[in-house]
Amino acid sequence: YGWLSEESLDDKSRYECENFWCLDPIDGTRSYIYGKPEYTISLALINGQVPILGFIYNPNTEEFFFSKKNSGSFCNEKKINVNKKRKLNECLIAVSSSEKKKLESLNFFSDKKILKMGSIAYKIALVAKGKIDIALSFTKKNDWDLAASDLLINEAGGEIKSITGEKINYNTSNLKINSVVAGNLEITSELINNLKKSNESK
Repeated sequence: YGWLSEESLDDKSRYECENFWCLDPIDGTRSYIYGKPEYTISLALINGQVPILGFIYNPNTEEFFFSKKNSGSFCNEKKINVNKKRKLNECLIAVSSSEKKKLESLNFFSDKKILKMGSIAYKIALVAKGKIDIALSFTKKNDWDLAASDLLINEAGGEIKSITGEKINYNTSNLKINSVVAGNLEITSELINNLKKSNESK
């Protein structure tokens, strides 16, 4: 197996092996430092460019999320699914504290519910669990931030894309992912369309 981690040098073994482990030892470091229960350990097994196993664990809440390609998603061994909401104005949207003002500056978010939360992996895991409707980030991410939660939400009946609607690719040369939005398919599509219209009007 190859190896990739936020806390170690990229030895390029991910190119040499059919499968590689992708780890973020602490996703949501600020939350961890300030004692907030919003940090996770995020681990994925990636086959080429496709996550095939995903593990996300929140040590504070003792939520253990697991997903296997084509086998569903689970939290503490209970099967989970994204919610079925169809109206964007009814959705609870989770963003990091630093991105809340940007979200509020968009007119179509004015009456939405916004939740500040650390750890993008945990936010997406809670979307997969149906506890949050949308996880959103305008800032750059890396493979270790998203690979496990990508599989988790897809296996829970949702999807994850960039805010411009592109599929997220893993195991690229620079390991950069521009942005992320995650939710059920209908809500994600509506949100991406609204974000595109907002950018076009500027």
